[in-house]
Amino acid sequence: MNFIFLAAFACQMIVGVVSIAVPIYANMLGASLFIVGLIGSAGGLVYSFMPLVSGILCDRIGRKIFISASLFSYGASCLLYSLVQEPLMFIPIKILEWISVAAFWPAVESLIADSALERLEDALKKFNISWGSAMVVGPLLGGILIDELSIKAPFVFSMLILISFGVLSILVVREPPKLLDAEKSSGENREMDGERDGSIVTVLATIFLFSSIVGILMSLFPSYARDLGISAFEIGVMAFTFGVARAVTFYHATRIEERIKKTGMFLAGSLTLGFASLMTFYSSTALLFLICFLIFGFGAGISYAASITFVLKWRKSSRGYAAGVFESLIGVGYFLGPLIGGFLSEFAGNVPYIYGFLLSIVVFLIQLMRRHSFSRD
Repeated sequence: MNFIFLAAFACQMIVGVVSIAVPIYANMLGASLFIVGLIGSAGGLVYSFMPLVSGILCDRIGRKIFISASLFSYGASCLLYSLVQEPLMFIPIKILEWISVAAFWPAVESLIADSALERLEDALKKFNISWGSAMVVGPLLGGILIDELSIKAPFVFSMLILISFGVLSILVVREPPKLLDAEKSSGENREMDGERDGSIVTVLATIFLFSSIVGILMSLFPSYARDLGISAFEIGVMAFTFGVARAVTFYHATRIEERIKKTGMFLAGSLTLGFASLMTFYSSTALLFLICFLIFGFGAGISYAASITFVLKWRKSSRGYAAGVFESLIGVGYFLGPLIGGFLSEFAGNVPYIYGFLLSIVVFLIQLMRRHSFSRD
């Protein structure tokens, strides 16, 4: 299990390294902002449906083969990135990259759930800390590699790490035996459907909320902040603060749930995301934005931690499918959040955060109306 947590850290770190290197490399090759946006949206579009496909297939074929194959294919995409000479060539490679990522996460999450059994919350806590801390390290490492070595250094570094983990995954990863036969699994699923299907819609709304807001922050906020005269370094500090706040929230998620229960986690997540969105709308200084990002980190962290635990318990005999639903909806949020926010930003740069506030209130009201179903679960 420790190898899986380490692989999750490595993969998410590489996502961070590549995410900062690709737009910079594309810009160096003369790509317009439209082409840079097209490259990014290609990955978001793929991730809005491919995790679900991967999750269903890994239930049938097995988790290990998806983990190993995704690491090798991600390594191949990094090699191809280093060979690009024309900006448009980034688009098919970005599609390959995110197909690889979409195959990796549902397989990893379902393998953790299969292996952890009764200690799922503790296992997911370690998993969330591993990838959450990697999101803090990745972009920073990518920037250092570009500044100190070359624009191609992040891709070569990433390829070597991914191929190494791909080889190790073949040697180290072991899938637990199936504990339920088909008939018992089917019966369990029917029982879980009756108990949890009433709540899953609310959970899916929560996933869409936090992924949409995070998507807006990643895609639109840097440009908005620069227009306000905030330096790139200060924006980087805000992103770092967000990552640290989310990782710390992951670490304390079990303790938070003991105090306010699962229902309280969902409600607190949507409230804090709404408050931070409204505060961002009215803010204009680096210090205020820093506070906003601290609150965003807590809200996104508590919402993610509550959602992934619920979803992976939702379908115990088809956890690949459950993980695929979870990751695909994150992809939908990452795709639609910036798309809607980008349209709204044509009116004013801070209008997307009013959208985030209103979406948070709608989800909060849904959670409030459905809170008794969480108590029964």
